[in-house]
Amino acid sequence: MAAMSQRLRGWLEAWRVYQDPRVLAILLLGFSSGLPIMLVATTLSTWLAEVGTSKSAIGLFAYVFAPYTFKFAWAPLVDRLPLPPLTTLLGRRRGWILAAQLGLIASIFALGQTDPATNLAATAVVALLVAFCSATQDIAIDAYRIEILPREELGAGAGVVVLGYRIGMWVATAGALLLADAFGWSTAYAAMALLVLVGVATVLWVREPEVTTHSLEPAAAGAPDRLDRERAAEPADRRRPLGFVPWLVIGWLLVVEPLGWLFSLLFDAGGPASRFWGLVAALDGLVVLLGMATALHLLNRNPESPRLLRNWALVSMGWAILTVLAHLLAEAPLVLAKPYAWAFLQLVFGLANGTSLLLGGSGLDAAAFMSPIWLLVVGFWIRFLVAVWAYGVPYFSRDFVAVFGLTPAVRESRLQLWVRRAVVEPFYDFFARHGIAAAVLVLALISVFKASDVLLTLMANPFYIEMGFTKTQIAWVSKTFGLWMTLLGGLVGGAVVYRLGLMRSMALAVVVMAGSNLAFLLLARAHALGAAALGLDQAGFASLMLALFHLVILIENLSGGLGTAVFVAYLSSLCNVHYTAVQYALLTSFMQLFGKFVIVPSSGFFVDALGWEAFFAGSALAALPALVLIYALVRLGLAVEPPPQPAAAGHSTASSARSPSR
Repeated sequence: MAAMSQRLRGWLEAWRVYQDPRVLAILLLGFSSGLPIMLVATTLSTWLAEVGTSKSAIGLFAYVFAPYTFKFAWAPLVDRLPLPPLTTLLGRRRGWILAAQLGLIASIFALGQTDPATNLAATAVVALLVAFCSATQDIAIDAYRIEILPREELGAGAGVVVLGYRIGMWVATAGALLLADAFGWSTAYAAMALLVLVGVATVLWVREPEVTTHSLEPAAAGAPDRLDRERAAEPADRRRPLGFVPWLVIGWLLVVEPLGWLFSLLFDAGGPASRFWGLVAALDGLVVLLGMATALHLLNRNPESPRLLRNWALVSMGWAILTVLAHLLAEAPLVLAKPYAWAFLQLVFGLANGTSLLLGGSGLDAAAFMSPIWLLVVGFWIRFLVAVWAYGVPYFSRDFVAVFGLTPAVRESRLQLWVRRAVVEPFYDFFARHGIAAAVLVLALISVFKASDVLLTLMANPFYIEMGFTKTQIAWVSKTFGLWMTLLGGLVGGAVVYRLGLMRSMALAVVVMAGSNLAFLLLARAHALGAAALGLDQAGFASLMLALFHLVILIENLSGGLGTAVFVAYLSSLCNVHYTAVQYALLTSFMQLFGKFVIVPSSGFFVDALGWEAFFAGSALAALPALVLIYALVRLGLAVEPPPQPAAAGHSTASSARSPSR
């Protein structure tokens, strides 16, 4: 009896953590984060399904989520770059949040003015802009949340942010669907744009965290940093072999980039010619030539090679962004396709087609993966990420440092020094603090943790429509009733983390999320049998389907809310408060990399080939890799500990030590 009473007191203590007044600010900012993402996810997929877009094309809209997947690439700017006058007046976190929200208001309104029935590409491009502004807002809000809360309350903060996030998602789904049913899609999206003002008001009301990262101070320009202390002692020897990584860089610059440029010329040769296209192609060639010159310096062991490689990487990143803008501004459509984009899409097709055949379905249509808009989007991200990787090679590659040495901070240009401390150090800290083995396993776990869940990202609403439910029914059952189940799941998830610890909670969440996918089989099977086979009239059959709809949503959203809260707490525990925005963005990017760029784009093809029942049954199997990785981390003793909270945060090290990490 005493043991039971003690357990009860333990759980009551876990729930009292939600009484911290700071959680109200996290709740409202969670709403601000949850509002935009659904406008380019399930709500947009409903619009696309309604105008007759194929499920395969809807699945490919997963590439619109690219900013969420690769937001770590510009997180350093959000983390440290001033944005006058907003950051001057409001502080670094609040200033960036407000800037992103202003962009959201404009882009969400513009998305509602597009017509996917007649110009699907325009809808995709504007949706991509919404996703970019939303991802930027998330970077700043996530950093704000982690910095404003003490370490032992991160689980509660995760539960509350899920609460606000899901309310925002409900407004962007149920609210948008109800408005679209009554007034049309343009009005619905205009109303959603106005609701971003709730987030604006919150930013103006909350205070800036006491502990935050800072921009580079002029007085510190030549001061030694962590990289100097830990890596500068490694001697340089330009006579030794270049090693694998330097040769990989040279191969990309001398072979892949020139072939990509030629491929672009040949791919676009049959399209409408214009001076604008010729100018863009010529500038693209200059960037390629700069890369080739850099590769030749590497081959000749030029001491300036590290600086030249970093300069090429910065130019390439900037040019990748400008080519997308050129695509938007051009009178004639520009593709600027790259062979690596084509190869990546072929790989995704091969995985999807192989899985479909393995599960007994038919083959898929490869041509559907090769749309010009997706070639552009995928090519941009691959090129951008290669440039990010190339910039880090002179710091991280032991082969490169062994040949050329590490450039001391005092010899870096001001721009390169800023990038070194804003971009390179957060990545270096993560791997150095955890160790390569633990860090790689953790990143692998993060990338597959929600694999079974993300398969339904763009397919759920088209499934409901195919089952015969109206937009109003979807709004009330899936989005309104489902909201409350998700909120309950999120709050339970926060308490579970506080009580059971992170690793056991993670394993529980994976199993629960995978099992929830099987609930959809009930709905699919009942619809396939029909009223006659079940001995019901049409009214009785409709009532049965609606009851099953409620049951499916109850199971799905309870498990989803629990899984999200647990996962957010786990990601938060891995971050060093000195590099919050960059490291959290890195972790959430890995969370989405495999799911959003491989699983979700293939989901529509799986449904077309397998049918709904086999699709839902097979989706549960996607949880197995996450369970294996959790077991491996615990078995090998590599469950990552959170970094200590600095004294400046106003919390004792004793309180930090109480943070559950296992």
